[in-house]
Amino acid sequence: MLKNKIIFLDLDGTLIDHSFYAPASAMEAIHFARKNGHRLYINTGRSVCQIYDYIWELGFDGFIGGNGNYIESEGKPLFHQPIPQPLVEKVYNYLVEREIGFFEEGQESLYAHPTFLPDLASLLNVTIDEARAKTDRLFPTTAYDCTQSHSEVNKISIVLSEKVNIQSIREFLKPELVLGLWSLFGNEREFADIYQSSTSKGTAVEFVMKHHNLPISDSYCFGDSSNDIEMVRVAGTGVAMGNASPSLKSVADYVTDTVLQDGLYKAFKQLSLI
Repeated sequence: MLKNKIIFLDLDGTLIDHSFYAPASAMEAIHFARKNGHRLYINTGRSVCQIYDYIWELGFDGFIGGNGNYIESEGKPLFHQPIPQPLVEKVYNYLVEREIGFFEEGQESLYAHPTFLPDLASLLNVTIDEARAKTDRLFPTTAYDCTQSHSEVNKISIVLSEKVNIQSIREFLKPELVLGLWSLFGNEREFADIYQSSTSKGTAVEFVMKHHNLPISDSYCFGDSSNDIEMVRVAGTGVAMGNASPSLKSVADYVTDTVLQDGLYKAFKQLSLI
């Protein structure tokens, strides 16, 4: 059985399912992995203000947020690189002009533009009040109807409504920014992250391994979405969940079952982490 490796876990679709809770098997896998001396890091697109208390209580050794633009280990911040303000304003104006729903993500809050709730309601086929209730449950720190750009923004998330042309936005963002797709509710097309091309979940894995003076071969990364490709590709061992996108599965060393089919626990056992 392996000892003293570093395990990096995405959250949505990897550790937690679309009810936003971790299955008992996943929590058990984390417990046994820690007993074996492995360090565990959250590696998510979410910012720190979007992490639920019970996630922290599972006993992670570190946190990577904003697709690699914020890193902390044992409660101490090691790295933070918000999007430069001119780029925030450039993207903000682009989205407002095209009436694309979005929110900016900071360390302490999410800042939703007035277009966010109507686009989310349309995407989920619910009322605006229902869309707000869902957002409040998922991200309690959200501030609504924000009509100015903010500073210290980690990334910007957009609602992938029918009016969004993903390729056009990707071209607009080049070369400083990139677009990664993600989902919360299990639908094929839901949200996209806008973040810096110089940081990713993969660069964060490399940073943490160097911080601990360990070879990249000692890293084990688990994910399900396109924004996990960099970390799964760079990992010593990269694992795609059974519910992962085809693009992620194509670069993974190993494909496990879905979250609800005890995918994490099975992978930890198969890879001799527990």
